[in-house]
Amino acid sequence: MITKTMGTIIIILIGLLMNINSYSQKNQTMVEIQNFDFLIGKWSIVNKKLKERLQNSDEWIEFPAQMESKKILNGLGVMDEFKTSYFGDEFVGLSIRIFNPKLNEWTIYWADTMYPELKLTEQVVGSFKNGIGLFYGKEIFKGKEVRLRFIWKKESLKTVYWEQAYYDETSNAWETNWIMQFTKM
Repeated sequence: MITKTMGTIIIILIGLLMNINSYSQKNQTMVEIQNFDFLIGKWSIVNKKLKERLQNSDEWIEFPAQMESKKILNGLGVMDEFKTSYFGDEFVGLSIRIFNPKLNEWTIYWADTMYPELKLTEQVVGSFKNGIGLFYGKEIFKGKEVRLRFIWKKESLKTVYWEQAYYDETSNAWETNWIMQFTKM
């Protein structure tokens, strides 16, 4: 026979279990959402860009840039502005990263002042595993659609590594064509 006190305790325990389950689900999502938290702030960037893509080139061009990132949408997104004079005066690139908690993946969008007619474009989709972000998509290069890959790594509290690669159909391998080494300002 359940007394009134025992019934109250059971109701409290059920409530606690429901809250723990809810907290656990929310907390798990929050851990995933924070994947790009390392990118928040101001950065000095050393860019290394392959002179010729998909041409077996080993000549790299180096140029500086700066970037500032901030959280948006209560942590479901990260937005940044990338600035450099390499592509011409006043070049600004905009990245928006949006997290989908149901799929546990990020979608990265891009727009820039060099090609404003392209508007905000989805570039890649992916997630983090073991501290490394792998993102895949497609883009047009020299009139042909190519497979695209981004890799994100947090190297230390003050350094971040990013690389972009195209899949070379001829050699059946990824060719890294752009590397960014970020240092926190």
